[in-house]
Amino acid sequence: MTTIEMMRRRLAALQEGKRQERGRRIDRLVLSARKRGEDEDRIFWSIVHDLEAAPATTNRRQLEAIGCPVPDTLAARGMGPEALRTCLWSLIHALGLIQVFLTRTDHLDDRSLLTLLLTRVLEESVPDLPLMTGVRDWIDCSDEPPSPDRGGCTAASGCDSVGGPFAREPRLPRP
Repeated sequence: MTTIEMMRRRLAALQEGKRQERGRRIDRLVLSARKRGEDEDRIFWSIVHDLEAAPATTNRRQLEAIGCPVPDTLAARGMGPEALRTCLWSLIHALGLIQVFLTRTDHLDDRSLLTLLLTRVLEESVPDLPLMTGVRDWIDCSDEPPSPDRGGCTAASGCDSVGGPFAREPRLPRP
């Protein structure tokens, strides 16, 4: 069984628990509304829950929960090109499993993209919700400055922020 298959199985096992917990939290919101004499519409309270009351986590914690190894930034700095590429693509595919998709990455070399993932994308607070149909996170990397000292795409080299020499975009996971 591949690592991705193992992560898929762990993710599936975690999802049912998250769905049940979300349902219990929404039930409590509906009950509180009833006690206050307010509208008890479950759809309304589901939206309130998801936008305002869901517990927070990070993509790093979500990936670790499904068994995806996530290196710290210091360890990543010392990786050679092949280890770095393997780590980067492992993270990219694991993010796809949790419905987090990258776009506009071609101007970043592998090390710059991995650094972006480890220092920003994986550390930002996100709601800890079960995966739902049609709900996805898209991370647009076009605003991230390229690293010219590592062969990144720059205006001087004729590339803009949405294109570049690394041709990664067609290989990125998509829903």
